Amino acid sequence: MDFALNQAQQMLQASARRFFADHHPLTRARQALPWSDAAQQRLWADMADMGFLALLLPEDQGGLALGLTEASLLAEEAGRQLLNLPWAASAVWLALACRAAPASAPAPLRDAVQAMLAGRRALHVVDAGDGWWDHAGQCSDIVVIRESPAPGEPLQLALIDGAAVSAAPALDPTLRQAPALAPAGPWHDWALDAATRAQARTGYRLMRAAELVGVAQAALELAAGYARERVQFGRPIGSNQAIKHQLANAWMGVDNARLAVLYATAALNERLPDARLACAAAEASAIEGALQATRSALQVHGGMGFTWESDVHLYLKRAQHLATRLGGASRALQQLEAQVWDAAANAPSATPV
Repeated sequence: MDFALNQAQQMLQASARRFFADHHPLTRARQALPWSDAAQQRLWADMADMGFLALLLPEDQGGLALGLTEASLLAEEAGRQLLNLPWAASAVWLALACRAAPASAPAPLRDAVQAMLAGRRALHVVDAGDGWWDHAGQCSDIVVIRESPAPGEPLQLALIDGAAVSAAPALDPTLRQAPALAPAGPWHDWALDAATRAQARTGYRLMRAAELVGVAQAALELAAGYARERVQFGRPIGSNQAIKHQLANAWMGVDNARLAVLYATAALNERLPDARLACAAAEASAIEGALQATRSALQVHGGMGFTWESDVHLYLKRAQHLATRLGGASRALQQLEAQVWDAAANAPSATPV
């Protein structure tokens, strides 16, 4: 498979990088603005104007009819700038679910999605079994999803006013969290088939993996820049092999993660036979690569990296947060191992010569 981005993909990535650098620099990420702030709502509306919220929807639903690979490029750039808006839930989870069967979605959700595409509402999706909710106070609506234990039963959802949820301190200071609440509003049935549910959830998880790649790349660039500028004993610390090797190993981890995510998005988008294995590999690679890169960046900065003024610790905390949301490195490796054994068990046996 050719992993080189085509011209349209390169233009999309460059446009997203400029947009987030200009509209959501790290100085703004540090503020963890709530949805009630006019600047946060304006940023979401600007993202809608750029087409970032409608990437995956077909043209007859007002979308751009692009694929998961293009969405992952946008997610990577959002990760670079530590975006604290629920883009992946709105533009990927709900888009993948709604584009398959738009008429099956409950009327309140259809109205919310249309308002989201217009840049008026930011929707975050959570599972009813989650203990903590991200983006508390940082989105207009929280869509609570509940699976029925009985096979064949429809999915259920409830909408909660996300801006009214009281936020609590989080490990990542750029995000707001809150303990899960029991929805007081009505539950609505959503007749989504199992394949569509799996596609939406897996696509959403891949976007979090792509964010990890962006976080890792940004941290690595900070570390490399500091290693060139910081002088000890008359020469830059980057001239020492201990620093060179650490950064080189981190770069290899990030590059492996990026390639794994690119292949996984293409495999899931085209529904290739090895899509589940590719997605498991992408999650494991992204978690491992991001944690290695952000830890290495902190070590290269030395004591400076632990100070509040330094941006390095923000990347480390976001990487740890996303890794935890994906289930952690151990779960990712277990899922990957299970997929490898499953693929081996289902492979055709070799024919003796």
